[in-house]
Amino acid sequence: MDYIEVSAKTIADAVAKGTEQLKADGKVVTDTKVLEQPSSGFLGIGRRDALVRLYFEEAPLTEKVAFAAEKTAADMQEAAQTKVAEAKSAVADASEFVQEKVVDAKSTAVEVAEAAQQKFNEVAEAAQQKAGEVSELAQQKFGEVKEQAAELAEKAQQHLGEAADAAQAKIANAKAQAKDVAVDVKDTVADKLVDAKETAEDAATTVAAAVKPQREPVSKEEQMVIADKGKQFLQDMFSKMGLSVQIEKMMTAEKITFQIHGEELGILIGKHGQTLDAIQYLTNLVANKEVAGHCHIVVDVEKYRSRREETLVNLAKRLASKVKRNRQKISLEPMSAFERKIIHLTLQNEVHIVTDSEGEEPYRHVVIAYKR
Repeated sequence: MDYIEVSAKTIADAVAKGTEQLKADGKVVTDTKVLEQPSSGFLGIGRRDALVRLYFEEAPLTEKVAFAAEKTAADMQEAAQTKVAEAKSAVADASEFVQEKVVDAKSTAVEVAEAAQQKFNEVAEAAQQKAGEVSELAQQKFGEVKEQAAELAEKAQQHLGEAADAAQAKIANAKAQAKDVAVDVKDTVADKLVDAKETAEDAATTVAAAVKPQREPVSKEEQMVIADKGKQFLQDMFSKMGLSVQIEKMMTAEKITFQIHGEELGILIGKHGQTLDAIQYLTNLVANKEVAGHCHIVVDVEKYRSRREETLVNLAKRLASKVKRNRQKISLEPMSAFERKIIHLTLQNEVHIVTDSEGEEPYRHVVIAYKR
């Protein structure tokens, strides 16, 4: 019978060891015999392992397969344990690597923070230096502005004194002018008294003339002669002036009217009808010369006189309303006696309004004043 001998510290260890060895070879233990008992000796001296003999035979096929499977499982378990150990080692290495990187990152972060803090300190120091410079410059500018303000205040005080002196001079001058005005007013009053006396004398003369016998009215034949002479005079004058006009004649018992028609006849009217009045005056002189009676002639250009009369009436009413509002008199521009008469007649019945003519020809004009 085949056998093997196996030694170990104990009999059980020796049997287990031999059984495993045989199982690996596809054998099974059939019997066991202890050849030597184990001995520990004295204080480790004379120590001896146990020795056993294991008898064996070929294992059945099923047991061999089981042994092979068990061995494969064991090998796989051992390999798995090896892989696990390797993985644990790799994890440990990775963890160590990560720890190193974390340490490096922390170190880098610290360095960056320190660099940033250094830059911040530099910028803060530079800003503080600039602030000091700006503050110093502001103080300097403030001093300059303060000096300029003091100079301006001094100049203003000087100008104020000059203005006060000028005001005093103006007051003195005004007083002197007021005194002169008082003298002028006194003289003016005296002149007005003289004018009033002259006006009274003129009125007396006018009344005397009014009571004189009037000229006899002209006959129709004499009026025709006067009209023909007047028209001929106008035609000759306009011809010499190079004007092409048409003369329309209208006659009543009191007057003869010549209405002139044509183009660009403004030259015959003049400013406010002054030229037209002169033409009318000359026409009356020529036409009524060497005639026993007298007939008044009116010369008009494109109905200017009626338009002018309407304008003067509207002007008088408008200015009268203004005088009533402001209660201040208004002096009109110089006018002819005929135009002044239109103003007087328009406002003669106006409440709180009085009109008067002032000045000497050709500057005599109408004054519209407020009357309580």
